[in-house]
Amino acid sequence: MIENFKSKYIKNLFFYHIYRYFKYQFRYFKAFGATGEDVLLNKIFKNKKGFYIDVGALHPVNGSLTYHLYKRGWNGLNFDIVEKNIRLFKFFRRRDHSLRVAISSNSGFTKSYIFSSGSGLNTLEKSWADKWSKSIGRYKIEKLKKAKLSDVIKNLNIKRNIELLNIDVEGHESKVLQGINFDLLRPKIITVEIHVEKTKDILKTKTYKILQKNKYDLISHYYHTSFFKAREFKILSL
Repeated sequence: MIENFKSKYIKNLFFYHIYRYFKYQFRYFKAFGATGEDVLLNKIFKNKKGFYIDVGALHPVNGSLTYHLYKRGWNGLNFDIVEKNIRLFKFFRRRDHSLRVAISSNSGFTKSYIFSSGSGLNTLEKSWADKWSKSIGRYKIEKLKKAKLSDVIKNLNIKRNIELLNIDVEGHESKVLQGINFDLLRPKIITVEIHVEKTKDILKTKTYKILQKNKYDLISHYYHTSFFKAREFKILSL
């Protein structure tokens, strides 16, 4: 009833449009994601608290897809391959659990290729590191533990629903997905970096095919970040 009155009378007033102009001057959404991906996440999960997993988290605030959710009261797991980054998470995101572990398709030890602690190009893929070293300089090699995400979740005894899984691991994304038992671990939304020249090429990638096979549908794409939704999860409205 109130909405009908607002649509019929209030929204037609000239002063209503002036009000909306000033409203969005002061109440705009401040994005922390590198290209504003968290704007869509905020719309998908509005008025909801939940749990996230951030693989390749890098920084607790700058470029983070999960920081705005954290500010809304969420908490979760953060993984990064650089110890200094994990220390930052433990300082700024105290409700979270943050670990220096390489999430992959199997367990054991692996090499990481590090340009600097703050670099978004740190990776587990030597071919990726070699490509970028031609333009930004040399990397150092560090050894660390690797594990399947499903195993880490089990070992930490996490039995709650997971709303969001974010994966940003510079060429290692499909191997992260291969380490997930999707029968047991089903995030409602998965955001994952897919580097292609044309959007239509996403459909040819290993990442897309793994998620399709496990009943996740592509619903949006922001620059390098693709949004996949579990088919059983219903988005009420945007």
